[in-house]
Amino acid sequence: MLEKNRVQQLDIPSRKGYDAIFNSNFLEDIPAALSQWGSSRVLLVASKALAANSSHISALQSALGPTLADTKLGVGSHSPYADVRDIAQRIQRHRADCVISVGSCSYSDACKISCLLAANFDPAASFDEADMEALVDRERGIADRRADGTALRRRACRLVTVPTSLSASEWNALSSATNAQGKKQHFGGWDDGGQPDLILLDPELAATSPERLWLSSGVRCVDHCVELMCNPRSGEEGYEGVGGHAERGLRCMIRGLTEYKEAKGVGERDEDGQGMEESERRRRRELLLEGISECQYGSREALTGLLIWRVPMGPSHAIGHQLGAVANVMHGITSCVMLAPVLRWQATNLSNPHYKDTQAKILGIFNETLGWQETSAADVVERFVKSLGLPTTLRDVGVVSDEEVRRIAYKTMTDVWGGGKRQMEFEDVMEVLNSVRG
Repeated sequence: MLEKNRVQQLDIPSRKGYDAIFNSNFLEDIPAALSQWGSSRVLLVASKALAANSSHISALQSALGPTLADTKLGVGSHSPYADVRDIAQRIQRHRADCVISVGSCSYSDACKISCLLAANFDPAASFDEADMEALVDRERGIADRRADGTALRRRACRLVTVPTSLSASEWNALSSATNAQGKKQHFGGWDDGGQPDLILLDPELAATSPERLWLSSGVRCVDHCVELMCNPRSGEEGYEGVGGHAERGLRCMIRGLTEYKEAKGVGERDEDGQGMEESERRRRRELLLEGISECQYGSREALTGLLIWRVPMGPSHAIGHQLGAVANVMHGITSCVMLAPVLRWQATNLSNPHYKDTQAKILGIFNETLGWQETSAADVVERFVKSLGLPTTLRDVGVVSDEEVRRIAYKTMTDVWGGGKRQMEFEDVMEVLNSVRG
């Protein structure tokens, strides 16, 4: 059995009192936290698919008993404004003192933003999506203050996130949602208390996730690690810890995803001999849970450089955000498509030796961990994604029109990871997108 491990979310002062439990049992740990906090009006926001296909959500509802004030099943991909607004109004209507999110990063992001909005809009006056959009600073692509420059109020309720994917947004106080025009906008700040009060990493629960969702969100974490390593700031004095965390995260993700895929692959094949069936089933299950746990540890390492040292992600994330918003592509799948071509473009177009050195290090980590002999970071990432059975071109994800490609590139220019000191201009983004049309 995997050993439960409670840790502070991040080793920084602003996360004191904000914990995460690895190898959690969420049906035990949620009631314990609510009892400790004295929470009595709980809003549960949970995966509709998980509720329909397993007993986990109904079991949690039973465990919550009379403290459960309301349940919302289902949040759209990339946290649409409509769902965020609905959750915020439920918080206000039920005077919820705790929100529990069970699902992928679309759920955790929606809940983090909803808690923020519920604290900042008058519950007596209905707010709409235009009010949400008015909070966004157009130049920075982020909503962390009012139009008059005053800071937004911190949320007033507790928040527990139970992630069922590996996109790792639960570790971040900053969150994103998608407006009616298909533009992904970012809400919150680095140290404004937007992070969950408690993160529960439960391998048994995560094992219920669809294989494609789990694997693709794991590639999203790989994208986090790679883009943090590639950022030149990670090589500067005072930022030495960034590379170490990202490298550990990358090794964890490669091992964990490989173990997960192996366990799933073996499980799909018929085994000879009835006598081995039960032992084989146990072995597969153990391998699966170990792979999931390894990935969950890796997801924390993957974002540490961003969250502690504020080293930003790069073009793969900026383009991926808008690919997801414009074409309704899952977070993780955007990384499957965009990371390799961005690495290929950087290797060809950027003269800073940091990129060459870092790509060599990334290549070495993949080859060493997997026993491969690839010759470029872009090629090894593309091969890894294909080995997981995931898409690598725009055509694979249904993006075929010139108009869609141009719209993705245009929106990338104002993405929070694309703004400021950009690596790429519009023509460069178009070049990258066109290189993976398929």
